Amino acid sequence: MADAFAGVRLLGPPVTDGEYIALSEHETVHLHEYTRIYAVPGLYEHVVQDRLRCRSPQVAAEGFLRAAASLGLEPGSMTVLDVGAGTGLVGELVRHGGVARVVGVDALPAAREASLRDRPGVYADYVVGDFQRGDGLRAALRPYAFGGLVSAGAFGGTHATPRALENALAILPPGAPVAFTIDERWMDASDPDGFGAAVERLTADGGLALLERTRFQHRVTTTGEPIFYQLLVGRTA
Repeated sequence: MADAFAGVRLLGPPVTDGEYIALSEHETVHLHEYTRIYAVPGLYEHVVQDRLRCRSPQVAAEGFLRAAASLGLEPGSMTVLDVGAGTGLVGELVRHGGVARVVGVDALPAAREASLRDRPGVYADYVVGDFQRGDGLRAALRPYAFGGLVSAGAFGGTHATPRALENALAILPPGAPVAFTIDERWMDASDPDGFGAAVERLTADGGLALLERTRFQHRVTTTGEPIFYQLLVGRTA
């Protein structure tokens, strides 16, 4: 597969302003131009997982499985919600870890198309929707009795907001294991609109009990600089 992407190049400052990839001599796209990147089978994994050494999917999946084990839960009896499911790597990892069923959610139709194309059978269902809006997505997910939530890189920055995190957690029953990763830049508790403050509110209000909170290298930039995220593992309360 790597040979198929031999011409793909990583670009960044000072070549361009931001993170870009050159797909060919004639086409350059932003790293977060997901609809275009997802359209090419295997391209996202080649760039983000292989070239940029992204670890969030593995870290989130392993954190979730640890949480389930620490709570004495059997993954083989669980239906887990994967928020920001993308091309399905996190769903695949937790399924390999023994989870019975995974339901994916992503705001982009292109993500659903890529996942069903590249990882058929991983998800029991894959719903296109946005937890920031809430009602329509909750209705689509109502048939499922979720026992946990996992998410890798879906929250923060240009992605989902703290409200989306709160809405996603709200559909879980008490005692459900959760694991999600967030860019540490969005975890400053002094920002009342950031994720740090949201997590503090959730823990203070009793909606979330943290079991782990660790810093790790999420990936490198297109110019090789490290990007650090936090892994938050816990249970709903």
